[in-house]
Amino acid sequence: MKILTKQKERRAFVANGTETVRMKFTKARKFLNPVNYILQMGYTSRKNKNRKTPIGRAMSAILQGAMVGTYPNIEVDPAKAKLSAGVKTPLRVYSVERLGAAILLAWDPVTDKVRCDEWDDSIILCAYAIMHELAAINEEPVLRHQGKLQMELPEGMEELPVHLYLIVHDRDKTNFSNSQYLGLFE
Repeated sequence: MKILTKQKERRAFVANGTETVRMKFTKARKFLNPVNYILQMGYTSRKNKNRKTPIGRAMSAILQGAMVGTYPNIEVDPAKAKLSAGVKTPLRVYSVERLGAAILLAWDPVTDKVRCDEWDDSIILCAYAIMHELAAINEEPVLRHQGKLQMELPEGMEELPVHLYLIVHDRDKTNFSNSQYLGLFE
C-alpha cells in the first residue's frame, strides 16, 4: 500500500525548489542587466581554464553571495553584490557626499598596501538606481593618485536614490579590484 499524501508533499517541495531556483536566476539577471558594460570589464579572466563568460562569473557571484530571503520573497542584496572581481588594491575612501546630481568622492591616495606601480590605476564610480534599472559611470578618467572624484548624474537620475559602487583597474584594464559598495545615497 502506498501513502499518496507523502508523494504529493514531495512534489510540492520539488516544485517550490524549482520555483526558488528560477526566481533567483530571474532576480539576479534583472539586477545585472543594467550594469552589463561594467561586468564585461570587471569579470574578464585572463585565464581561460574555467571558460566562464563574464556574465556567467557575475551571475555565479550574485547567486552564491548576494541573494537574501526565502521563496517567494527573494531579493538581491545590493551591499553584497559584486560588480567586479580581482586582485587590485581597493581604495580607502574617507568621504562620500551627494549634493543634488553631484557625487563627490575622496580617498587616501597613498596607503601602506598600495604598490608603487598602482599610482596610475583608474577609478570607476558606478551609480545604480536599482528600482529604475538605470546605471551610470564617470566619463572622465580619474587616477588613484588624484585622491578625489566628482561625478554628475545624467538626466533622469538626478532625483533617484542610487547605490554607489567603486572599482579600481590598471591602465590596460586587465586587472580589477573587487568592487566596493559605498552605500545608498538619496
